[in-house]
Amino acid sequence: MITDSKADYSDVLKGLEVGFLRENDDWVNRVTTVNQDDIRSLDGLVKSTEQLVLKYSNPNQSIKSAIQKVFQNVLERYPLLFGYWKRFTAVQYQLNGLESSITVLSHAVDAFPHSLELWCDYLNVLMANNPDKVDQIRINFQIARNLVGFQFLSHSFWDKYIEFENEQGQVDHLADIYKVISRIPLHQYSRYYTAYKEFGQKNSATVQVDEDIDKIFATTQQLVNSVWKYESQISQSFFNLGPLAQKELDNWDQYLSFAAESELVSVELTKSIYQRCLIPCRYYEHFWLRYTRWMESNCDLTSTLEIYERGAAVVPLEQRALRQNYLSFLKKSLRNNKEKVFDIYLLTLAEFSRLYPKDSSFVKDFLITIKKCEFGSNLTQADREILAQQNAYASYLEANVRTYIRKAQRGDTRLQQILNDSSFPVLAIELIKVTQLTLKNTIKTRAYFSEFEKLPQIKNNTSFWLTFYKFLKTTVDLNGLENFVFRLGTEIQIPVVILNDIISDFKSFFLTNVNIDAYEKNVFDGRYKMTIDPLIDLEYKVNNPFWSKPGITLGIESQKKDIKDNGHPGLYLDKPLISNTIIEHDSKAFASGPPPLPVFKNLEKINKPAVHKDYFTRDFMNTT
Repeated sequence: MITDSKADYSDVLKGLEVGFLRENDDWVNRVTTVNQDDIRSLDGLVKSTEQLVLKYSNPNQSIKSAIQKVFQNVLERYPLLFGYWKRFTAVQYQLNGLESSITVLSHAVDAFPHSLELWCDYLNVLMANNPDKVDQIRINFQIARNLVGFQFLSHSFWDKYIEFENEQGQVDHLADIYKVISRIPLHQYSRYYTAYKEFGQKNSATVQVDEDIDKIFATTQQLVNSVWKYESQISQSFFNLGPLAQKELDNWDQYLSFAAESELVSVELTKSIYQRCLIPCRYYEHFWLRYTRWMESNCDLTSTLEIYERGAAVVPLEQRALRQNYLSFLKKSLRNNKEKVFDIYLLTLAEFSRLYPKDSSFVKDFLITIKKCEFGSNLTQADREILAQQNAYASYLEANVRTYIRKAQRGDTRLQQILNDSSFPVLAIELIKVTQLTLKNTIKTRAYFSEFEKLPQIKNNTSFWLTFYKFLKTTVDLNGLENFVFRLGTEIQIPVVILNDIISDFKSFFLTNVNIDAYEKNVFDGRYKMTIDPLIDLEYKVNNPFWSKPGITLGIESQKKDIKDNGHPGLYLDKPLISNTIIEHDSKAFASGPPPLPVFKNLEKINKPAVHKDYFTRDFMNTT
């Protein structure tokens, strides 16, 4: 279970009396300062909690709950610390009696199903205290046989199993046990060889045993000799918080390779070796990756999903390969097992989006899957049906966009629990793309861009702005593109490398699509005094997103005034005009006489020299 190293143990102290807290200040300090990544800190807390059991022979319910909560918190995070399960069982027995302690052991084998020690303790307790519940005990033995019966040192379990069936006088059950055990490479295989032969000779008339016991055990002996090379090198078979020595890791790697390649090793035995390996190697992603690959090739879907789920819950967050493989496996399984895998896939996406809130790929995968499974279409359908599905998908997207923006209670809860401010742009962009590319609704697409660009979740999203830029190019909206480029680096904040690419691309696009006469008119009208000139100013913005054109913040009238104040003749702004033009007059108006000679306005400025003010001398040299 992936949680913070500093656990919140505040609930342990709730309900305790002030006097108790004062009397046990050392325990209180351990509770409030425990570090769950430090085994010494954990062990100190557990030992201190056990002292409370000895100190208070008849504690009240609040104290009992606090003691239980300490063990529960530790074991919830580290269920493979089997020693703590044993200690919790003893504490629970002292606090609440036998039945409560049996319940703890039952929870223990559920939480740590491959613990040989816990299964033996649980079965011992059941046999000793519930001898009349034969069927329940037998079922637990059968469960344990599949979980721990193939372990090299599982003779203690098999001895207990044989003892139980002997007491019940079930010869046929004993025969089944010996048939299984004779083929497992156990440390004490020779003892079972002798016992099996004696059993067969004694009960040959009533049960059927293997005909060639000697040959079976010869094969088993060969297998024992082979695995001993690796079993003898295992010095830490239990879980601990510290790292394993490289020698241990290498030995497990070699052991697993042998199990996968040897014809003598059964699927059940290989699975058992993997399960044992993943007790001390719980946090090593490499071994989970090996196990899941092997499971995909050798086991059914349900078993494989279980291993993926277990691994994804414990592998450190910075190691992501297993979780990515899990999603890929689920996606692949959707093809043939949609009913079984679909909900698991969506729940897994939700869980991973919680673990990696900055990763928006989970929303992308969710939308792809939803579109395919719930809004899918095929070539056999009529065009009207396909279009209806696409419209329904667009409505679905828009409803969820509105739900997220307004924090409403509508929309698809499966999608809403995945969304956050980092992944919301993916949903908005998908809606825009469907509206533009599939539904061909340019007006609505433009409206979405205008609306979404104002949202704080979108403001710095590079994908959104690139989509917007491509849309403007698709519609050949040169005015919109000029405005877009003008806003780059100020209102539109994207990485400089991408900004440079956009500027370069826009310049080429502008030259290809602009009407030169329209461009010259814009220059003549002074339009590019107020914005960036695509042919002249763009290069200034390369690698300098905050560059702005000098004087661009001035209004056009202020610019005209500056030009006139600088002694300019004014031809650029005040063009020569004929003030008494006759172009629009009817010729009859001149029947009584010829029209007057033309009178020109501003023509005298043609030969007027410009008198430029020396702003550099005035502003920088401090002279007039």
